[in-house]
Amino acid sequence: MADWVVYDAGAAAETLPPPLAAAYGSWLDAATRAQRLALLVSGVVADFRRAVAADADATGKLDADSVPLSCLRHVSAVTWYMLANEMGAEADPYRSAWLDSEIYLRRLYQELAGGGADGATATPRYSPGSLPSSGGSSATGALLSVPVFSPINYAPPPG
Repeated sequence: MADWVVYDAGAAAETLPPPLAAAYGSWLDAATRAQRLALLVSGVVADFRRAVAADADATGKLDADSVPLSCLRHVSAVTWYMLANEMGAEADPYRSAWLDSEIYLRRLYQELAGGGADGATATPRYSPGSLPSSGGSSATGALLSVPVFSPINYAPPPG
């Protein structure tokens, strides 16, 4: 079983790349921006959960805000790009990661439907109820939380 990570509006807000975090902090009033981010994040998370049949996984069905750990960077990339567009901020730095993540999501849907690749690609093969192990994860999987500070910054380098 794979490890799953909870990615909700709080996790998204705490892990925004610095330029996006600055734009987000000055966008609308606090309550409205939190509500709009929550709506955006819930849609992105729902897309990835459907693509991996999350409710058919013993760990995945524990929290509706969780995604497989292997999908976290893709969920973040889609969220960042969509949020930048929503705010009217500079979205180009996040565009290529968003495109890659949309392709990854499409492949997950294809794999789930049985019409996917022959396994020769680097795309993980998910099927309902049998998600692959993620290296050192336990046999039952685990439900994790996104840390407030992530040492990994997927934002492009400044300049």
